[in-house]
Amino acid sequence: MATQITPTTELQTVNQMLSVIGEAPVNAITGTVTTDVSVAKNILDETTMSVQSMGWNFNSHYAYVLTKDTDNKVPLPSNCVQADASAQYRDRNLVIRNGFLYDMDNHTDVFGTSTTLPTVDLVLVQQFEQLPEYARQYIAAKSARRFASRYIGDKGLTELAGNDEQEALAAFRQADSRSADANILEGDVNTFSIINRTRRKTY
Repeated sequence: MATQITPTTELQTVNQMLSVIGEAPVNAITGTVTTDVSVAKNILDETTMSVQSMGWNFNSHYAYVLTKDTDNKVPLPSNCVQADASAQYRDRNLVIRNGFLYDMDNHTDVFGTSTTLPTVDLVLVQQFEQLPEYARQYIAAKSARRFASRYIGDKGLTELAGNDEQEALAAFRQADSRSADANILEGDVNTFSIINRTRRKTY
């Protein structure tokens, strides 16, 4: 019977990390676990957050429409790690503060009842097993290198794991770029705004 090929799970990733330091695989990463597994899982969670927080095509949401609450504040999704005004609202300086959208120019997170909210670009982090496979592969390789470096500290072992990480990073960037359908004219916000600016009338 053929082995079923499925996307990488957190358990498989932790076992990959353990294999780098010569530890045997485990059957579970929840409940009562060894110190090695606990440390590996913490590093995996840390790496998942740090990679996703940079913002990639798979977790960047453009021209996102937000609404005010009863206090005229604008709550952001709980998994939001970046928020900025969309390209057409470049004059608005908006950031995240305490889970709400914050206006840096007016120093407030309260938007008046008559204020029209701009659309925003958000970066939303996802659970590991909601990520595309290319992201899981890179996070797994990066986590393994961090685990080897911090837990064992062997320079040669860390270098080998680092080589795997660099290969995974190259594949990750290529796959994310393909999924974004980016091109030289429209892939960059500044370039796109220049080539699509309103034409001036000439007399």
